[in-house]
Formats: sequence, C-alpha cells, structure tokens
Amino acid sequence: MNIPCTQRLFFIVTGLSFLQAALTNIQFNNLTLVATALVLGSGFSLTSISRMWLKEKCVSTLSYFFTDAQIRISEVQKLYAQHAQSVYTLEGGNYLIDDTMKHHTFLCKCIHGVCVLFDHALKTNLKAICIVVLYYSDGLLIKFPINFSIYYQEKGKPMPWQRRKEIKCKKKYELAIEMIEWALKMGFPKGIVLADSWFGIGPFVKELQRLKLSYVLEIKSNYNVNVPCKKPRLTKTGKLAKNQIDKIS
Repeated sequence: MNIPCTQRLFFIVTGLSFLQAALTNIQFNNLTLVATALVLGSGFSLTSISRMWLKEKCVSTLSYFFTDAQIRISEVQKLYAQHAQSVYTLEGGNYLIDDTMKHHTFLCKCIHGVCVLFDHALKTNLKAICIVVLYYSDGLLIKFPINFSIYYQEKGKPMPWQRRKEIKCKKKYELAIEMIEWALKMGFPKGIVLADSWFGIGPFVKELQRLKLSYVLEIKSNYNVNVPCKKPRLTKTGKLAKNQIDKIS
C-alpha cells in the first residue's frame, strides 16, 4: 500500500473542528489527514482514492480505519446536526429522500456495505453499495445532507467485510423514516417530504401521516390509487352512499 505523505489542510482542520468533542486527538488527527488525502488525491471520490492507495489490493484501508477506530458515529452525527443548525437559520423547507448505488469491481468486495444487488437501471446484478440519503433544502439556496443509511440486502452471498457478523436488513422506507424521526428529534423543523416512486408506497405514507408531515411522492404507473368521487355516489333510495371513493390507475 502506498499512502501519500501530506500536511493536513488548514480549512479541513478548521471546518471539522466541531467534531473534536466526540473524538480523541489521535482520531481527529487521523480523520483530518484522511479528509486531506481525499481532497488532494481524488476530488472527494472514495473509489478513486481507494484505487490510488490500494491498486490491486482487495482490502479497503479506509473502510477498516473507520471501523476499527471505534469512532462514536451516533455522537458525531449529533454534533453534525447541531453544527448545521448553528450555521443556517432553518424554517420549514423540504426533506428530500433518495437512494443511490455506488458500483464496485470484484476487487472492492471488502469495502463495508458492498453486496450483490440488483440494479434496476442496468437490469442486472452487480457488486455495489446502496445508500439512502436524507437531505434538507429550503427550496432556494440551502441544501445539505442530514443523514444517511446503508441498505443491506436481506439475503445474499456473505462478503469479507462482514467479518462473520450478521447484518440486519431494513426496507429503504424504514431507513428513511428512522432518519426523518432522528432529524426531528435533533431539532430540525418540520417540512414537506419529497421522494421518488421507490418511496411512493402505502407503508411509507402511513408513517409520514403518523409523524404529521406533508409529502409529495411519485408513484409508479402500474399502481392503483383511491381518489374521491367526482360526483356524489347515491344509493338506490337516493341517499348518499358511504363509499365515496373511486380506484383508478
């Protein structure tokens, strides 16, 4: 493994200083050093820097660093949420839910989260990480990620990164709801939830209604939806029928 020697960039050390409360000095120094290498070596591309460092190796040093450093991720995420709210004045706005797949070659099977997943865009199975992300947007200028979760498939071939540990599978909409609940608990204001058709399903809608959140969701064209009747439906006796709902495609 060939690690480039560099000095930590000042703006990275300053910009990540809000995390020091949750990290030891060694953890903070190593984290800012890794972030500096990411910026200088790969333009924020984790895959590029992994290839630059490891070449033909199949063990992800970056992945193992974050796993073995015993960083308290929940505490780091909490500090990040507090920092975002101190930097921006947030009132209302939108919560954006999206999931993305990062493809990897067979040499990257040791990177945490890589599973054999079905890519609906390519219509094939491949090794990839599927990440569900929660963003905040004020609808104008401010937009930033609040939280993310890795989607683990329910069944499949065990990967070396698992280290014989069982990974609990949760549906994507469940991950999204957990992140939204966490954001509200952290003090983010209630907003309108926006998501594509992968989240336009009944269970997700019920959870949003439970949280009393408004939403705009895309739905797939092969789904049926219940809508109010355009004209009042009457019984044979001329009374207003109880069922005033039509099911349409």
